Amino acid sequence: MLIILLLLNVSSYWVYHNSGGNPLLLLIWLLLGLIASYAWVERAQALTWWQLLGHSLRGSLWLPFSGLLAFNFWRYSWQPPSGLLDQFLNHRWQILPLLLVLYLGIIGFSVRHHFSEYLPHMLRWLGLLLLLAVSLLIVQWGSDQIGGTFSRYSVRLLWLVWLNGKYLLWLDLLLRLRQQQLALDYRWFSVGLLLVIILAWPMSGQFFAKTATQPQIIAHRGVNGQGVQNTISALRSTVPAQPSLVEIDLRTTHDQQFIVSHDADTQHLTGQANNIAHTNLAHLQHLTLTENGQHAHYASFADYLQTAQKVKQPLLIELKASDHFQRMAREFVQQYRTKLPASAQFHSASLTLVNLLKQARFTPVGYILPFTQTGLPATHADFYSVDWRTLNPLIVAQARQQGKPLYVWTVDQVWALQAVRHLNTAVVITDQTSQVQQQLHQPAGYNGNLLLLLANF
Repeated sequence: MLIILLLLNVSSYWVYHNSGGNPLLLLIWLLLGLIASYAWVERAQALTWWQLLGHSLRGSLWLPFSGLLAFNFWRYSWQPPSGLLDQFLNHRWQILPLLLVLYLGIIGFSVRHHFSEYLPHMLRWLGLLLLLAVSLLIVQWGSDQIGGTFSRYSVRLLWLVWLNGKYLLWLDLLLRLRQQQLALDYRWFSVGLLLVIILAWPMSGQFFAKTATQPQIIAHRGVNGQGVQNTISALRSTVPAQPSLVEIDLRTTHDQQFIVSHDADTQHLTGQANNIAHTNLAHLQHLTLTENGQHAHYASFADYLQTAQKVKQPLLIELKASDHFQRMAREFVQQYRTKLPASAQFHSASLTLVNLLKQARFTPVGYILPFTQTGLPATHADFYSVDWRTLNPLIVAQARQQGKPLYVWTVDQVWALQAVRHLNTAVVITDQTSQVQQQLHQPAGYNGNLLLLLANF
């Protein structure tokens, strides 16, 4: 029966693949997998179907930790309404803590009478899960040293071990919470597990590319390892590294001028608490910025653009979300429609700004997604800018289906670069332009790819 559960679990991929990622069908398959899992766990109890259904629905609270593949495929197949997602993303620091407190409150209420009994089992489960992940990463690191085809075969096998192992550990946790233990006949179980892996082997090939891409490199906030972010001095020192684009952040000042700044206030770089939206440009330009042991001054976008054009450096311009989207877009269009070179690109975390720039015939314009835990929304954006930590092959495939490239930020570590290269991303945004360009000439191992999938599956 346990082998049947494992087969039911890995078959989620075939449901996902053959249904074209139909979220309703995947949700039904997810509920089937959840009910089947609880039916096996509760097999020693005389439960009615309604009781089993109730246990399963309560168990949905544990879905993020369950190892049920259908849950992951469903999450990335469900396409949230773009407007709702945009509101959530732009107010995530207010919404996420409330959701977390609510989730923990529901969990706490459900286990309040048994918390002291449950805690050792949950800590044991967490420890075994971490041990499994670390063990797989160590083995894959060794395989990467050998390299070649062996490395790719190894990572596919280890990922399948993770998928099945994570699910088994969850079942073991459920049993222990009911004062039972997972009993395995290792001879028959080994044969069954081998059968599951053989049947799931073709699936694994879809998640690990045979070759690594050579993405374009964008200098994040205009720096190359050193310098003060978003300043002209950093731009000048970064240009010799020849990034495809230099990414900068724009905000509006109190006198409706555009200043190059990521933060909404000056505290981080100056030590003084000035809100940029409530301060005139002239005052801001007199402040001394300090970062990485270097000093500089705020630049107006007019001055920054002039310098970039002089050194022939194309820009990726992020318009930072604010409370006055309409006015910000209108001012930007009026001031810079005729001044920007054709090589300029744009992106924003505000879907409103993305749409306004598209209406003003600015192109290309990208939509920034701070995290991707669902399918990509349907938007008019020309590309998506995504955080590499939430990247996975399902998001890459969706972007490819939409015909929109992915700009992945902020990739500074070697293993992170390996991961995004194997996910066939088009563009990498980094603080370490020269270092990343050198690493592109090195063979990319699969250890980073495996780590990213362990975190996202």
